[in-house]
This record gives sequence, C-alpha cells and structure tokens, in this order.
Amino acid sequence: MPNPLWTHDRKGCKGFAGIVGVDEAGRGCLAGPVVAGAVLLPEVFFGKASNRKLCSEVNDSKQLDEGQREKLFKLLETLREKNEIWFATGESSVEEIESENIVGATCLAMKRAMEQASKLSRGLWSPMRFEDEGVFSPVEGVDPSWRVLVDGRKMKRLPYLHEGLVKGDSLSLAVAMASIAAKVTRDRLMRKLAESFPDYDFASNKGYGAPKHLLALEELGPTPIHRPRFLRNLLSSPDKEADRSLQTMLSFD
Repeated sequence: MPNPLWTHDRKGCKGFAGIVGVDEAGRGCLAGPVVAGAVLLPEVFFGKASNRKLCSEVNDSKQLDEGQREKLFKLLETLREKNEIWFATGESSVEEIESENIVGATCLAMKRAMEQASKLSRGLWSPMRFEDEGVFSPVEGVDPSWRVLVDGRKMKRLPYLHEGLVKGDSLSLAVAMASIAAKVTRDRLMRKLAESFPDYDFASNKGYGAPKHLLALEELGPTPIHRPRFLRNLLSSPDKEADRSLQTMLSFD
C-alpha cells in the first residue's frame, strides 16, 4: 500500500508541474538558529514505481527517531544526485530572530531555502512573488506552475506564492521531506555548537528547554547563541520552577 503522504501529493499535483514542500525546525528553541527546508517534487517523480517504494518510510520528522531521520536524509541526497528531486535548506541567525522576531526570521529561512532549491533545479521552478500571480498563461487548460505548500498556516511575511497546509508534515510527502531536511540540518549544527558550549547539553536537547539546559542557564547565564527574545521572560520571572515546567513541556520538533 502506498505511503498516504505519497498519495496526497500525487493527487495534489495534478494539473501542476510539481509540488514544493516547505517546513522549519527550531522555531520554539531557546538557542540556535531556525532552519527551513524546501523540497521540489516534479510531477514526473510520481510516475515511477521505484520512487514510490523508496518513499514508503517518509514521515513527519517528529514521528521519526534520529537514526530514521538520518537514513531518510541520505535518501533525499541520493534522489537529488539523480535529479529526481531538488532540495535545500536555509537558516536565520539568532541576530535575525532578535531583530525580525521568530515569525519574520522563519520566513527569511524559508525564503532562502526556496531560492536555493530553485537554483539547484536550474530554474525548473522559480518562486513567484505575490504580485506576479497570474503571470502564467494556460497551456491546453493546464497551469504549468508548481504548487507550493508550507507547513501550518499561510505566512504573510513570506514573499513568495504559497498555500498553508495545517499539519502538512503529516499529510504531504514534500512537506515531510522538507521537515526532515530542516531537522537533520539543524540537529547537526546544534551538535557542532555543543562542542563550544558543553554545559548546556545542546547535543541532546538541540536548544530546547530541557532540565539540564535550564539549569545551566540559571547557573551560568546565556551564551551568544541564546535568543534574547526567548529568554527575557524566562530569566526575569520570579517563579523559575514554573517556567522550567513550562519549557520542558514544549514538544521537540
């Protein structure tokens, strides 16, 4: 039986040249950048039974363990090498999260991922700005443009045409792939940063508010890779235990 995510996108790209999936990782963290992934699946991708079999285990990155995500990330790389798909990631720094707020920074990361994925496809897909809507003329009744799906609600600060798909990473193959690309890329980065800041256990918590991370914050204070916007309320609250409980309840993406 085909992966339901495969079926969703195979049906969803009818009348389009393909589907672009976009998702992020690290939006709710206390430290580190936010990373976005963008994956291009051309319509012809769904015409190959071998691709359907290869994608049988693709799922929302939050439903996979680290080993599964790494395995599927390698699959994405293999498919990209064969020009079956194209994908890229983009990130926004802690400084950009501070200046643009997390929503604006997330949109910047998504924009960068989309632009890089377009570049890797050698122009097969080019993101359309909102003011360019309707630029394509129908060809035999079929719109040759691509369908762009972003996980969650539509992002008003993302300048390129897209649709919001709530829980898209559990519905769409392209969005799930983008979630894997973003998550693996960010996790690798946080493990690297953990070497410079070993007391905060970033290799394990990836910047989320796990107990060891919060204890280090309380005892040592923030590092240069912590997000000031996210720490203001946490560190100024007189009830640190309540804040710690709140942070540990955050789901890891």
